[in-house]
Amino acid sequence: MIIIIPARKNSKGLPFKNRILFDKTASRVPRSLAGCVYVTSDDEEILDKAREYRFNALKREDDLSLDTTSTREVIEDVIDSIDLENDEDIFMLYLTYPERTWEQVEDFIEEFKNKKAKSMLCKKEVKVSPYLMMFSLGDNKGEQVIQHDLYRRQDYPECFEISHFMFGCKTSEVKSLNNNLYNTDTLFYSIGECVDVDLLEDLKKYENKNNS
Repeated sequence: MIIIIPARKNSKGLPFKNRILFDKTASRVPRSLAGCVYVTSDDEEILDKAREYRFNALKREDDLSLDTTSTREVIEDVIDSIDLENDEDIFMLYLTYPERTWEQVEDFIEEFKNKKAKSMLCKKEVKVSPYLMMFSLGDNKGEQVIQHDLYRRQDYPECFEISHFMFGCKTSEVKSLNNNLYNTDTLFYSIGECVDVDLLEDLKKYENKNNS
């Protein structure tokens, strides 16, 4: 099993957010699994923190630390950096979910294995159905995101929102995933509402929620 923590230095929404959030995730990883954890970063401060936890610290090249770099490319780089003999289970933990507990991670891993999944992401309930959403065309005009003539909301097909709260896949499956880390074989694991820290107001929301 491989646990990947992607943690690049730059962030437009909240500067150095991965430095701020690193300990929230790292401290919850059992010591017995430290050798399974690979932290990929272009930030020496984060890499030093990773070494303090006895994680594997992988220096990420600048061309894989851009705003346009997909997480799939980062995962592929980690795989290339490790000498793997077999098809391994990969689990990725974004640092932007500081509420995530290790019990939740264990449940996700157990579900991944029980379902014999090739890849798995998380899903959560949508607040507004995409059947009610419109593309803006300008001049106060719009076009349906999903073309339909359904009138009653109870007739709308069930939808869910993708979440990267946790992600898992087989190493052999990575290249077949799209940039959002799923394909037609991907299974989805249900989670409740959680804070995803991207902006300062998200961080404040998390802190207020956990200090109340």
